[in-house]
Order: sequence, then structure tokens, then C-alpha cells
Amino acid sequence: MTITLFFVLTLVLVLLGCPIVPAFLTGSFVYFFMNDLSIFHAMKIMFNGTLSFTLLAVPFFILAAQIMNHGKITFRMFDFANKLVGHFPGGLSHVNILTSIIFSGMSGSAMADTSGVGAMSARAMMEKGFSRPFSAAVTISSAIIGPIIPPSIPIVIYAWVADVSVASLFLAAIVPGLTMGVSLFIYCWAIAIKRNYPREDRAEFSEIFVALRKSFLALITPVILIGGIYSGIFTPTESAAVASLYAIALTLVYERSLSPSRLFRIGIEVTKLSANILIIAATVSLFSWIVAVEEIPQLFTQFINRMELSRPAFLLVVNVMLLVSGCILPTQVMLFVFIPIMMPAVISFGIDPVHFGIVAIVNLMIGLNTPPFGLQLFVASGVLKVSVRDILKESWPMLICLMVVLLLITYIEPLVMFLPRFLSY
Repeated sequence: MTITLFFVLTLVLVLLGCPIVPAFLTGSFVYFFMNDLSIFHAMKIMFNGTLSFTLLAVPFFILAAQIMNHGKITFRMFDFANKLVGHFPGGLSHVNILTSIIFSGMSGSAMADTSGVGAMSARAMMEKGFSRPFSAAVTISSAIIGPIIPPSIPIVIYAWVADVSVASLFLAAIVPGLTMGVSLFIYCWAIAIKRNYPREDRAEFSEIFVALRKSFLALITPVILIGGIYSGIFTPTESAAVASLYAIALTLVYERSLSPSRLFRIGIEVTKLSANILIIAATVSLFSWIVAVEEIPQLFTQFINRMELSRPAFLLVVNVMLLVSGCILPTQVMLFVFIPIMMPAVISFGIDPVHFGIVAIVNLMIGLNTPPFGLQLFVASGVLKVSVRDILKESWPMLICLMVVLLLITYIEPLVMFLPRFLSY
């Protein structure tokens, strides 16, 4: 009875618009009170929930993204992408996508992409004659590639929750992320021809080389991170600190585009963002403890087994659940809450946790762009001054493209597992 009240109370508070942390804490404390459990034990569980070396990577990746956004690095990446693909039909839409792919190797945050380099790309598109809604739609669609191609904050959180190798997840995410980018390239190419969108002049090889030289130090960031992890120079968590130090060295020392006072203000902003994630981690740790004590994962597995689903059918059901939930609840909450519940069933079906992790994260990223509550829609609406309805009119075909990629990586496992298995030998 108490566990039913716990779930109902938490769900009602969330649906009524209560912030996630108070909603989960209220349900959890009511459960502790009704079962005569010590509130100090609850505090201990919450404190221990944040004591993770893996989670330490999150604030460092956020810091690296913010530094890149405030320095001139993003402008150099945009210029290089423009020289490389700007001459294709609908040139700047391709530049927007390629810039997001490049930036993803430094930030791992969709919000950082949309509000930073993505907004810059969208404004450049609008100045060249692209419609405001289409520019915003391309921006939010390409931005969700950021948390998939490594480094990735959601991947770090999933690795901690599911006890899976961060390095394997980083490798597994590369092909799906690039495939998403290719699908958007194809769509933008087709729509640009249909609407006669402009293209940039073809750059000379010397211009491409100069743009590459200027942005080279930023472009090799993911190479340094992945190479350092697999050479054993540093751990995946330490790679986040390396990314931050490298970003500081580029912007503060080499580029001199960032002053110490501005870096200090960025540090305060990053502290606030990181605190929000850690507070959610602490709160959901208490929620997860209750779920584990009540054996909810085992009950979920038994329920799935009674349905006698095949492996493909199970994956389809999970995809639908994650897509629907992902457009309502924040990504961090989805990872902290739902993944522990689903993992026993995932293992029972013989699904590799690395493969499942990438499928789950792609689901949740698509949820950021899905109405009615997709967070990216509102971020782009505020930054680019365009209504959510207008963005949706342009973004739904792109959502379909991304969902096709989701189906491919769900049912064609080698698309996800080829790189981690190849490099493990």
C-alpha cells in the first residue's frame, strides 16, 4: 500500500507542475514516515548517492562547453564547416549540422549547443534568407547529436547508473551520432532544392586549409580524449578534467579570447548547473533505494516475462516508453529512475547494456525535441524569437529522420557495437 501511495503521490505532483526535486522528495519522505524509517537514514542515502568518481565528469564537461561557447573557438569551427560544406544546396543548414557534430566532441550538452554555437549558426542562416522556423528546427535537430557523440554527459550518467564502461559507451555512440547527422544532411539537401535555399560560394582548397589550421587545436579535442582513454593515459572521468584544462588553455592562453574575470563568472554559472544535476542525483538516489527495497525491477522483469514478448517486441515497447516519457521528464531523471528498473529485464533478454544505453540515450535526446514538453523547443523559441508551433511545423520531418535512425540502431546491433568490440580485441 505504501509503495502505491509513494508512486501515485510523486506522479501527481509531477503532473501538477511541481519541480522534480520537491516532488520526488515528498513522495520519498512520505514513504519513510509511513514505514517508520529514520529520516537520517534517508539523508545518508542521498549523500552517498553523490559520492561517485564517474559523476565528477559532469561538471568538467559542462565547464568545457561553456568555455568553448564564450571564447572564439566556436567561430573558428563555424568558419571551417562553412568552407567545407557551405557550397552544397542549402549550404548554411549543412554548416549548422556539421558545426554541431564538431562541437559535440567538446561539450556533450544539447542545451550548450542550442544556446551557443547553434544559435550563431541559426542567425547566420536567417541573414542569408532561410526562414526563422526552419533555422530553429535545424538547430534543435542537430543539437541533440551533441549528447550522443562523445564526450557526453548523459552517457556518463548512464554508465554510473548501469555500472557500464564509459569508454565502451563513448565508442558505441560514434556511429549512431554520425548516422543521425547524415540523415539530417540528406533531408536539408532535399528541402533546400525544393525551396531554392541559397548556398555559399565554393571555397578554394587554400581557404579550407587556412580554416582547418585555425581550428585544428579545437578539432582534435575528441581525438585527445578518446585516444587518452584507450591508451591508458587517463580514465574517462579524468578526460573530462583534461577537456576543461584544454579549453582553458586554448581560450585563455593561446587565443586570449577569454579574460580571467570572465572565466570566474563562467565558473559560477557552471557551479549552479552542476549543483542542479547533483541535487537530482541525490534525490533520485533515495527514490532508487525505495524502488530497490520494494523489488520493483524484479517485478517489472516478471511482468515483461509474463507478456511473453520477443526480444524485438521488448525493444519496441521500451522505445515507445522512453520516447513518451522523455518528452515529459528531464533526461537526468529518466536515466536515474527508469534505467535501474529496466536493467534486469534488459539483461534477461540478452541485450548488451552498452547497446541498450545508446538506444535509450538516443530516445531521450529525441524526446527533447518532441511536443508537448520538449525542452529544446522552448530553448530555441526563447533564443531565436520564434513560436514553438512554427518550429514544430518545420521540425517534424527531421524528427522522423531521427526516429528512422533510432530504429536502425535498435535492430541492427553492429551499428552500435562494432567499434567497442573491434577495439576490445
